[in-house]
Amino acid sequence: MPPTVTLTSVDRLDDAARSAVDALVSDAGRADGVTPLSEQSRLAVHGRSGHEPGHVLAYAAAGTGSAGEPSLAGYAQVDDRDAELVVAPAWRRQGVGSLLLDALPPEARVWAHGDQPAAEAFAAARNLEVARELFVLGRRFDEHPPRGEVVLTAGLVARPFRPGQDEAEWLRVNALAFAHHPEQGRLTRADLDARMGESWFDPEGLLLVVPQDDPQRVAAFHWTKVRPEDGKGEVYVVGVDPAYQGRGLGRPLTLLGLEHLRAVGVDDVILYVDGDNPAALRVYRGLGFTTRSVDRMYAARR
Repeated sequence: MPPTVTLTSVDRLDDAARSAVDALVSDAGRADGVTPLSEQSRLAVHGRSGHEPGHVLAYAAAGTGSAGEPSLAGYAQVDDRDAELVVAPAWRRQGVGSLLLDALPPEARVWAHGDQPAAEAFAAARNLEVARELFVLGRRFDEHPPRGEVVLTAGLVARPFRPGQDEAEWLRVNALAFAHHPEQGRLTRADLDARMGESWFDPEGLLLVVPQDDPQRVAAFHWTKVRPEDGKGEVYVVGVDPAYQGRGLGRPLTLLGLEHLRAVGVDDVILYVDGDNPAALRVYRGLGFTTRSVDRMYAARR
C-alpha cells in the first residue's frame, strides 16, 4: 500500500473533485489510447447519469500536486456490482490500483477498456477472471460502401424520434428489448433525459420503426451517435420490441442508422456488442464490421 495515498469515499462529487477526475481521465486516456470510463460513468461524475453511484478517490499526500496541494492518484466508481477504476499514469505500479480495488465490495466486477496488457497483468495478479467481454467493432464507408435502399418488413416505416412525445414509448420498448441486459435494460427516464441533454444528441439520429397504421407505437429503433471526441459515428443502441422479433428487422434496422451516419458526413463507424450475442455479431460482421478492441469485465475467481 503506498504510504502517501489515502482514500475518500463519497456519494456525490463536488466541483473540485469532478474537475480532478476529469483531468485524471484525460491523462489516462492520452497515455493508454482509450477512455478509461464508460459514458455512463462519465455522466455520473457530473451527476447527470439519472442516479448516483459510489465514488472512491485516492489522494496523494500534500506536496505531490501543483502548488503543494494533494493530487488525485486514482479514482473508482461502483454502481451496484459494476465498477470502473483508473490510476493516474504517474502513480501506476505503486499499489494505487490494488488500494482502490480493495475498497470496492468483494463481489464487484471491474471493467478494463481496450486491450491493455497492464490490465490483464493486474487482473491475473489479483486472481481475477474474465466475467464478460464487450467487442468494439468498426467499419469504414470507403471500405464498405452503401448497399442500396433499405427495405423494411411490410407495414413498417421509419421516422425520427420526437422529443416531448416519444420518451415513454421508447423507454417501454427499450426495457423489453434489453430485459436481460445489465446496463441498457435498466435505463430510466432520468437516464434518457441526461443523454438527450448531451451536446451530441440529435433526434434525427434516433430512428424509430413504427407500424404504418399506428405510428405512435415503436416496433424497433436504431439510435445513432456522432461522437464529439473523435467525430466517429456510433451504432449507439439497436433495439426491437419482442413482439416484432423474428421478422428479419436486425439487418435493415442497422442499415437505416448507417445510411443516416453516412448522410451526415461520417466516414468511420464503431459499435459495442456483447461477446455472448452471436446473432448480433453475425449481423454486424456480415455488414463489414471487424473487431477493433475488446473491453473486459473482471471478477473474483470462483
